[in-house]
Amino acid sequence: MKTVLKKICLGLALMGIMALLGCATNTVVPLNYALVTPAGQSCKGPVTVLEFKDARKQHSLGRDSDGYELRPATDVGDWVSWSLYEELVAQGCSVKYRGVRRDEPVGTLVSGEVVDVRLTPMGKTVWKGMVKVAVSVERNGVSIPKETFISEVEKPIIFGVSNREEVLTEALQGVMEQVVPKVLGKK
Repeated sequence: MKTVLKKICLGLALMGIMALLGCATNTVVPLNYALVTPAGQSCKGPVTVLEFKDARKQHSLGRDSDGYELRPATDVGDWVSWSLYEELVAQGCSVKYRGVRRDEPVGTLVSGEVVDVRLTPMGKTVWKGMVKVAVSVERNGVSIPKETFISEVEKPIIFGVSNREEVLTEALQGVMEQVVPKVLGKK
């Protein structure tokens, strides 16, 4: 009888813990990326992408509708620079990724900084994402003026079907649609 009572108490305790975990607010936002640039553009020589610096004044992504601070699951500079790397690889470029600058013999060198990344609830089911990036390109030792790119996306989110991090993915895709042609010399 004591064993049955212990099992019931343990079961109730576990159910209570699970209920509390189910009500906990998820404030960590995964930063994902999916390729967007259509293939077919061509590269002019090798490309080196340097890890982008996180130059945001505030390192959170914003606050949810309950006022909880939203934090990125990974480094935003790394998220942006690896996304650019993947886009350039998809274009058929010979790409290197570096954490710091080295003397690269020839080709294109891309560096930059993440100026802002924000995720904002616009109501119960709509989220707005914004990504702002400053990019510097150097071709064969010649610097091209730094340019700032921005993309904003507002999207309804149906919980269980889609998620708020998709809004940031789409905002970064909007930035990449502008940055990749600049890197390839098409802009």
